[in-house]
Amino acid sequence: MDGIVGSLRLGWDALLLKEDAYEKMRADASPVFRGLILIIIVGVAVALFGFVGDLLEWASTPNLNEIRDTVFRYITQMPWWQEAARDPEFTNIFEWIWDMNWNIAMFSSPSPGGAVANILLTPLALVIRWIIYGLLTYLFAIWLGGTANLSETLGVLALAVAPQILSALAIFPGVSVGTVVSIWAILCAFVGLKVAHKLPWHRAVWATLLPYILFIAVAFLASCLGSAIFAALVKGGW
Repeated sequence: MDGIVGSLRLGWDALLLKEDAYEKMRADASPVFRGLILIIIVGVAVALFGFVGDLLEWASTPNLNEIRDTVFRYITQMPWWQEAARDPEFTNIFEWIWDMNWNIAMFSSPSPGGAVANILLTPLALVIRWIIYGLLTYLFAIWLGGTANLSETLGVLALAVAPQILSALAIFPGVSVGTVVSIWAILCAFVGLKVAHKLPWHRAVWATLLPYILFIAVAFLASCLGSAIFAALVKGGW
């Protein structure tokens, strides 16, 4: 219990950007384990709030199947449909596109099953992102002259998950905190890297942002490659 309470206290201080919290995490005997505990706690808490919000939204959302059938029935009664429906190929294509779009809408709409699954998926996603970002950040920080080891780096970066708890505010209708959470998390990561790696502020900024820049560059290159392959297939008569 002391470990959980201590992790939560560190998370709160980290949320307030107190450097002492990051120094304590760096000096902890098991920074990775303590960081993992904090991420799981925050992830489960956010998922539980999301669970309540999804259930409320699901309970207040009309039956999409009934809406789909009603709207489609009115469409088929319109004059232009009577004319276009003479072509069987048109009706087949229209119905396929219609069903596909409604299936996507129903898949993305809240449901009790999806809300339950998020209780497991939310902390898992946070842990995976923490590990990938932590590994990349560690490499960049060392390249820039950092002195912390990988465990210390992962430990202080785990504290950057603390702003995720603000996502619980999304349970209230019309409240969106995604941008605030992202910026706050980046600030937490910056403070943690500056403290743990003893980096000057400008190098800590680069260590914090380079993983994001790398991700954007890779995504851009992948998009360009995908477009080139698609163009080549179209040109080749695929």
